[in-house]
Amino acid sequence: MKMGEKGIAPLVAAVVLVAALGSATAVPVAVSAANVDPDHPLYSLKRVGERIRGLSTVEQMKLRWAEYQRMVEKGKGLQYQSVLKEFVDKLNSVAPSDAPAKQEIVRWMQEQLPGIGEVQLKLALQAAGDNQQLRAEIQEQLISWRERKDVEALRARLNHFRERARMEERYRKVDELFENICIKTRIQENLRLAENRLSERFEELRETFENLKLEVEAMLAGAPENLPGRVAAERLYQLALKEESLTFHARDLGLLGRAVGLMTSAVVHLKNAERILEHAQEWEPEHAQLWQEWKEEWQEIKPQIQSLWESVAENWEQYKERIKAQIQSLRESAAENWEQYRK
Repeated sequence: MKMGEKGIAPLVAAVVLVAALGSATAVPVAVSAANVDPDHPLYSLKRVGERIRGLSTVEQMKLRWAEYQRMVEKGKGLQYQSVLKEFVDKLNSVAPSDAPAKQEIVRWMQEQLPGIGEVQLKLALQAAGDNQQLRAEIQEQLISWRERKDVEALRARLNHFRERARMEERYRKVDELFENICIKTRIQENLRLAENRLSERFEELRETFENLKLEVEAMLAGAPENLPGRVAAERLYQLALKEESLTFHARDLGLLGRAVGLMTSAVVHLKNAERILEHAQEWEPEHAQLWQEWKEEWQEIKPQIQSLWESVAENWEQYKERIKAQIQSLRESAAENWEQYRK
């Protein structure tokens, strides 16, 4: 049995005792901790206690919703719609700066959907008054909602109930507040879906990045030292690695949009590094012979690399040494053939 149902004597006795101890703030704090309902004579003290305790907007929002649910259970939902309005106002004002808190509110809102539907139907039941047929249909919908939790079906049935019943003004106001809640919930759900899509996109980009990184590393391993094309490609490669590190930091903070942007940039850097190496022979005519030799070596090795991407990911360090050894061997062989050709 709730405190409001027992009467106020026990709580009043506690308040008198606390007041006797001489603390100006102890009384409202004690009432706040007791969590009395809006229909309780000491509810205003509870609200003062919340401010003294420094409850956050999110904490107050959750308290208002719990209070309103209890008022509906008592058949006082229309009478205490101000509590619902405050809940909606706080819900609309909540804009956490950190992603984990934002995700927590989205999860909390999703968890409240069954209760929101239940409250809406119970309010409709109160508003139906003496219309027995309408009350029976609402009761039937309440049972269906508890079994299926079909949001779209609930919305359709509520619209149907509104059209059939001459709802009083205060019910229409409450109905508008619930429409606000539903819109907010749908927005949060859309944000959640958008985050899921961003997460999928991030994984796609990360896979592309890993493949490109291994390929560019293999290309740089055999590219002629100190030539402008190699230096430029190496710089882009290092920049891509730096952005990869920032990407995972952003992802860990829950900033998926930023993480996707950084990973996209890192992929672009690797593609540009690859393009520079592939076309260095054209852009550096004075070193065309060296780049041509490298290109022939690379074209010979490239199919082998592409067929071993999965094992490369697990054993890249060993594989990189093998690539260097193969390239060095091919270059030595090419040098010997070139000397013989000159002779």
